[in-house]
Parts: sequence; structure tokens; C-alpha cells
Amino acid sequence: MAKQKGIPRPEGKNLTVSRRAFLGGSAAVGGAAALAGLAGCTPSESNNPSGGEQSAPGATLDTDKYPALADARNPIDWLGTPPDITPEDCAETVEADVVIVGTAVAGELAGYAAVKEGAKVVMLERNGTAHISGSGIGFSNSKYQIEQGLPEIDKYELFQKIFNELQGRCDQALLASWVWHSGAVLDELEEVVLQPAGLPGTATGEPPGPEKVRELFQNMPSHVNFDDTGGDNLEVFNTIMHDWIKANGGQIFYNTTARVLTQDSDGTVTGVIAQKQDGDYVYYKAAKGVVVATGSYGGNEDMVRAFAPPFLREYAKNYRVYNARVTDTSPITTDETMDDGTGHKMMAWAGAVMEQIDPSFQSWEDTGYWFWPFLHVDTAGRRFRNESSSWLDHTHLIAELPAGVNYYWQILPTDDFEMPSTLMPIPFKAWAEMFKGQWVEHSADTIEELAEKIECDPAVLRATVDRYNEICEKGVDDDYGKLPKFLDAIVDPPFQAVRAEAHFYCTSSGVKIDRFGHVLDKNWNPIPNLFAAGNTVGWRLGSGYQMIVGGLCNGFAFFHGYVSGRVAANPNWTFEDIGK
Repeated sequence: MAKQKGIPRPEGKNLTVSRRAFLGGSAAVGGAAALAGLAGCTPSESNNPSGGEQSAPGATLDTDKYPALADARNPIDWLGTPPDITPEDCAETVEADVVIVGTAVAGELAGYAAVKEGAKVVMLERNGTAHISGSGIGFSNSKYQIEQGLPEIDKYELFQKIFNELQGRCDQALLASWVWHSGAVLDELEEVVLQPAGLPGTATGEPPGPEKVRELFQNMPSHVNFDDTGGDNLEVFNTIMHDWIKANGGQIFYNTTARVLTQDSDGTVTGVIAQKQDGDYVYYKAAKGVVVATGSYGGNEDMVRAFAPPFLREYAKNYRVYNARVTDTSPITTDETMDDGTGHKMMAWAGAVMEQIDPSFQSWEDTGYWFWPFLHVDTAGRRFRNESSSWLDHTHLIAELPAGVNYYWQILPTDDFEMPSTLMPIPFKAWAEMFKGQWVEHSADTIEELAEKIECDPAVLRATVDRYNEICEKGVDDDYGKLPKFLDAIVDPPFQAVRAEAHFYCTSSGVKIDRFGHVLDKNWNPIPNLFAAGNTVGWRLGSGYQMIVGGLCNGFAFFHGYVSGRVAANPNWTFEDIGK
């Protein structure tokens, strides 16, 4: 597999990568697991009579813990066996108090927090640079946000809204700890790292007014953007965090891929065996704990097949893109498939339990006008949704369409009506000018001609448009419930269609942790000295992303990474110690 290249920065632009440019410049994620080269290894002995350190015990087909392994019609051994590597096989041993695997948002906050506790910290990153990992981050009621003019949010209301939008499928302890304490973590980081570095966050959002609360797409004012150029990534934030960690005694080993955890005979995790680019193994011995923050398993086809429903398996297989944004200064340098579930498997080999049902996933809509709710039709020319829901949370509807494709068509009105945006403050015509010519667009003098260009039955599209125009005329959408302010009839030629594509981004599912970041076994007991954060953790986001809080997935990664790092370094730490 060829190395994935960074995307060149346009002259005079900031480091923001448009979704269109991202798709053009990044390679699709492969389905093979990163450990494929070690597939011939045999598992280590599950008992250690000497009582010394060993690799995690070999996995068995534990069908009680992993029902997917027992499906006789389609057996999927996603777990495999760990590589037969022991500390004695390693060319070098590096000792630390806390070892952190992964250096994106969750990992770097764990590293920061462990350093703050005075621990000797080692961090491992399989790539050559920090990951960008999305855009802004969600926080609840930090002093910093309130000082910037955002209203204080009722925490009980915030908890209720998120919990309900996640269909009740999230760990209430993880959600509650974020709601009540994430703002204090932001305040600490602003004081210690971000403001001294010249990168304070910009609080965004406003409380929904009387009209907004009737819309499908809502945001609570909880979002903070950390790109001081006004862009849409975390590159500068991540760079500052990595620099702070290294300046304060932490060590970060790039181009180093974790392969397996080590454990004592009683199951206590004692370290990580990792592999450098030259092939040598290094044993990173952890006196106090290991934090795993390795991201999604969306690049591991076997894991997606084992845990996801059929429609998502096919969608992820056929329409996935690399899971992190890249630039010319933060390129992908590894030849291995990232986003491959290695961290999940390492923890499962050590006894961790995985979330079993319908994993949450995130998906980008990469073309089309995301924030303007024009008429949307499927490939057959039928309307299929209320067009004013979020471009992030409506991808389930796209992935589940019977045609099995990743796109639909936006049919634009052509009169003088200025369609309101569900989010963006910019007028549509100005936004459209920015992306002119970048997407697949068709124009025709009649609806029937337009139908031929988008390859659907002209009679079906004609009937869809006629029905939509009836709804617009009466001002009541009793088909899908779109608000009257978003209704605009399609009556004037030329008639236009824009192809809106969505690509699979990542899974947001994994092991179970408690509120202090301890990884739990199948009986929900902590595995000693093992912690996790970010997209390696399950029981967080239901079956899909939510939009009540922008950047909530990053918000969870940020907060739970911080907590895991503090507790790994200091088992007596409590939430009341935030800021100390």
C-alpha cells in the first residue's frame, strides 16, 4: 500500500481542508487488519508460572462475550490471536509511569493530564505527526464560554436532550460526568496551555429561539473552535498540545505502532509492546497504567462485519474514506492501514468487553449544499426525508436507501427566494459561488429532461415535484414535517440537480469504561491499570452521531482522555481536583 500523501495547501489559504479536497487527496481505507503480517504467530501461554510479565493471553472463541464469533452462518473471527511477542523479544525497554497509545484528541489530553499529575509519560503514535481529528469540541458551561457571551445551560436539560437524541443508548455515567465537569477541564486547559500559547478557543453558538426549537437541526451553545484562522480543523491545537507535553517532560514516539499489551499473572496491565518503522520491537513498561486511545475500527472490515448491521457493513466497505483530515504539514506517513481496530483488539485480548449492538458511526456529506434544505430525492426520484435535519445525523437515511448507494439529489428552486440555512449565517448564493463547478450538477429546461440526466423515471420525478409544489403552496408539509419557512416551490426553469454524496468516516464504538476511564471486563469489573478514551470506547453515542452539541464526539474524547490520564497517574484523583 502506497503512502498516503498530505493535501497541498492552496496559495493564500489557511490549513483548513475542504471535504471535497479531502476526498480527492486521501486514500480509501483498506479492509486488512494491520496485524496481517503477524497472522502466523501463535498465542502466548495464558498462564505464567514464573509470575513475571507476559503478553496478553491468547484469545479464544468466547461466544458468551462475543456472540458475533458464534454465528454459524457467517462466522467472523475478528479478534484473532495476539502476536507471540514478549518483553524478552524486544530490542529495547523504555520505562514510564503512564504509557499512552494514540496522540489525537483523547491521547493528547491523557498525556497532558498525566504530566500534570507529575507522572513520567510516554506516548506512542503510529503516524509521523499529530492527527487533526475533526474540527471543534463540545463543552458544558465553562467559565471561558460564559465570559465570551454564551448563556449558562441548564445541565439537567442538556443531559436530557443528549440522552434522548442518543435513543437512551449511552452510558449515563459517562454522559453525566461530561455534562457536569467538562467545562472545568476547558477552563484549566485555557489557563495552562492554550492562552499562554496564543490559541484561546472561540466559543460559538446561540440558544435556540422560539422558531429554532421547532426545527429538526438544533444546537445547544456548547461548541468551541480551536482554529484561530477561522478554519475547520484541530491541527494547530494538536501541535500546541504535543509541544506542551514534550516541553514538560513527556516523550512522544512517532512512527511507532502498538501491537500487544503485557499483563502480570493476575491480569494487571504492565505495558505495551510496540514496533518501530525499522521492524524492531520495543517494550514500553508502565508502572502505573496504559491508556489506549487509538480511534475507530472502521478500517477493519472483519470488525465492521461482526458488529454492524448489513446496510452499514456494505456502506462502510464501499464508501469509506480515511478517518482523519490531513494537510501538507500533517500528512499520513505510515504504510499501514490506520483506523483498524488494533487498540480494540489489544484490550479485548486483555479481557475487555466490546459494545455488541449496532455501533454508532459518523459520515461526512462531501458534496452538495449541506445546510440548505432544498427538495431531496433518492436515485429513483422520490422524496425521502425532511430536508432540514443535520448533514451529519441524516447519513443513516442515505446509507439505508434501497439502491445501496451513497448519494441523493438536491433539486434547487430557481426563483428569487433566499432559502434560510439551518446553520450557516452566510447567504446561499454566496456559499454556492464558493463551490461553483466542484460538484456534479445538472441543469435542464424541464423536469423530465432533468430526470433523464440524473437517471431516474421522469414520471416519478414529475410526481415528486408536483406533490412538493402542492405542499409549498399550502404551506404545510404533512408528508415530512419541514417548517413553512423552508418550503419553496420548484416551478421556474432551468431546473437544477446537485449530487450530494456521503462517505463513511469512522465508528464510534468499542470497549466499556467507567466514569474514571478504567476499562471493564465482561463482568464490568476494572482490568487493573488499563484505561481508554475516544473512539475506542463504546456506550457513548447510540447508533449514530447527534447534533444537540456540536463536536460532542471530540468533547467526549477530550474529557474522557483527560480523566483517564489523571486517574492512571493518580488513582486517588477525583473530579473535584480539576484545575489543581
